Amino acid sequence: MTSLVTTMTHEARIIRHAGLAYTRARQEAGLATVERALRGYFDWRAAAAAGRGDGGLPDIVRLWGTAELLSVNAQKWGELGVGESGLRLEVHSTPELQHYRASGVPAFATIHYRSLMSALMRAAGLPDDVRADWRGDSLILQAGQTPSPGEEERPGVPLSGEEGLALVRATCENRGALLVFLGREAEETFGADGDRMFREAVRGFGEERGAAMRLDHLSKGLSLDLVNMMELYDSGGNENVWQYRDAGTLTPVEWSQDCTFCPFVQPWRDLDGLRYGEIYDYEFHVSQFKAYREDIEVKWGELMSRGDATCEFRFSIPSPVRA
Repeated sequence: MTSLVTTMTHEARIIRHAGLAYTRARQEAGLATVERALRGYFDWRAAAAAGRGDGGLPDIVRLWGTAELLSVNAQKWGELGVGESGLRLEVHSTPELQHYRASGVPAFATIHYRSLMSALMRAAGLPDDVRADWRGDSLILQAGQTPSPGEEERPGVPLSGEEGLALVRATCENRGALLVFLGREAEETFGADGDRMFREAVRGFGEERGAAMRLDHLSKGLSLDLVNMMELYDSGGNENVWQYRDAGTLTPVEWSQDCTFCPFVQPWRDLDGLRYGEIYDYEFHVSQFKAYREDIEVKWGELMSRGDATCEFRFSIPSPVRA
């Protein structure tokens, strides 16, 4: 459960940093770019879910694949009711909503969930007008003909066991696709400026995570070295999703390991988005590791986002580890 909640929060972080970077550069036009990217991203996911079933709205939701819908009821993060002609979603404590609220940008939650709900409706061939309102700390969204309590389906998938692990894997894959949609929409709208905006968003995502780990480790009296960074890494699902050739080398001053499976790569290929994957690989890792400790050298041999068979991580600290 902790891995999945962390993974879901990372997706919200990416969306928030894109919103901040794009609006900083282009104000209202930047925010509209994020909304279009999310619309495309959720349409892609909804079309895939529709293709796995009968195409009806309840079936699309059942086959959605990740926890931001399927675990709302199971985890008591809110309530989701689905009918043949509409759905109602109330969220008050999903990881994404909590992140947006804690970061002072609850408006991003409205954009996020409205884009998701409208994509579900479009995939089912239904009108996609979504009504969104805040009631205290709860965000309530309704679309189409809201099902009555006796007629609605209430899907619920727990965050534990094999079902939870499947949600972790799917959520990690979807994060790779999200990056493509955010990067491509910015570049197609603003050209070279859009490329810079996307890079700024990815750097912000990496810096925030690296700085948070730095503060956490220092507060616990730990030295800032590669053993502590990797063994206490803040990645949800890392042990069960990413795969490595072997244990590699991990010392306080060196991390050398070959990744043989990354869940982001197949979506990057499917969406012809390896270019955005390579931007992510470089900008994220450099920003995250250097925010943790400025003198870490971030290098690769092979890199899957460049079309190679593996990602050969070759990160090091050139000077002795300071206490």
